[in-house]
Amino acid sequence: MDLMILATFFVALFSSILSGISGGGGGFIMTPYFLLIGLSPLQNVAIGSVLGIGLSGSSLLVVRGRNLVSRRLLGPLVVITVVVTLLAMSVLPKVGAKSLTMMIGVLLLLLVPTLFVNKAAFLPGARSPRMVTLGHVLYGILLFGNALLSSGLAALLFLPLMFLMGLTALQANATKRVVGLVQAVLIFAILAPQGLIVWNHALAGLAGAWLGGHLGTHLAVKKGDRFVKAGLAVVMVLSGLALIFT
Repeated sequence: MDLMILATFFVALFSSILSGISGGGGGFIMTPYFLLIGLSPLQNVAIGSVLGIGLSGSSLLVVRGRNLVSRRLLGPLVVITVVVTLLAMSVLPKVGAKSLTMMIGVLLLLLVPTLFVNKAAFLPGARSPRMVTLGHVLYGILLFGNALLSSGLAALLFLPLMFLMGLTALQANATKRVVGLVQAVLIFAILAPQGLIVWNHALAGLAGAWLGGHLGTHLAVKKGDRFVKAGLAVVMVLSGLALIFT
């Protein structure tokens, strides 16, 4: 077996364990790796969709039957995901993302303390319709950036889900996996026919992402909300630094 294919499996495995624990951030490992081995940014997004299918699919199997996915929020989030992803794919070939990634890196670092806010207004629970609507808008903006960059920004998707929509960290993780699966399938359907999938790396990454997502999500469910928040904080710091200095 080609050693680079084996390396793709193990890098995907590690990044997906991390993402399974924290709900995001694996892209800050996979994107530099794919670019380092000579893939184009478009190929990175295309193969990332294959890994996203594996990661989200295996994570959802772990949380199945635990009542963690918010059915109340799922419908609007799926609609937003479809619209935003189609828009992002239409502008993807025209994007020069370097300055944007640095700004996102700084934003990630600045927002880490918000994970540990204990004010009653931001604890899990019911939210006003205005807050939920604001959450949908912010989620759509962040999702658009994540679809374009495929790196680092996924960790920020937790913030509107938790603070503006009132979900716990575990609920946000599970709900985000459903919409993440929708987005990954849609991106794959758009980019695969264009011949952008490098299949040997994609299949190796899919296997690593499936196994890593299962292991990471199982650990997150077992350890609970505090563990997920701590993992997310670590991922946001690492993602922010990686986006600023690479």
